Amino acid sequence: IAFFHLLLTRSDKIRALREALFRPDLPNLSNLFATVLIFGVVIYFQGFRVDLPVKSNRVRGAQGTYPIKLFYTSNIPIILQTALVSNLYFVSQILFRRYPTNL
Repeated sequence: IAFFHLLLTRSDKIRALREALFRPDLPNLSNLFATVLIFGVVIYFQGFRVDLPVKSNRVRGAQGTYPIKLFYTSNIPIILQTALVSNLYFVSQILFRRYPTNL
């Protein structure tokens, strides 16, 4: 909404476009473009898969393939990343309380 508002209300359209793309304290269009790009890359890489050939030592001539996804997307990596970030935040708060003048 701000993009259209800035383009309609400002006389300098280049400056309005630059402000809509790179607003420092508010949501801007470059954040939206980066999100769409990352979303597309994740969807693209999620389709990759490698089939490993598997042969049996017990049964002669028995072979098959075992598919492995190269890019695993699920909710477990998000949970693990959130736990890691919260632990880092917890440690940083402990260090800040222990050494408040050491910035």
